[in-house]
Amino acid sequence: MHRRIVGRYSIEVRTLRTATGAWKAAYIVEPAAHAGPRDFVMISLLEEFGDERSAVDAAMDRGVKHADWLDTARVAHSS
Repeated sequence: MHRRIVGRYSIEVRTLRTATGAWKAAYIVEPAAHAGPRDFVMISLLEEFGDERSAVDAAMDRGVKHADWLDTARVAHSS
């Protein structure tokens, strides 16, 4: 498991090795302080990667983009 804090959000990446030896990854984005059902996003990456590092990097990149999007949407909505 890999974790990174981006602004007010926590991104967690988990990987799984498939039966064929490839790697898949999923990420979870939630508020860093208190998780709530409206702020939870989980996306599974369907692509298969040849190594775990590539799977983690791809999932973390997408998770960071989602965290930025959520933060921007929250600020716009509260203004």
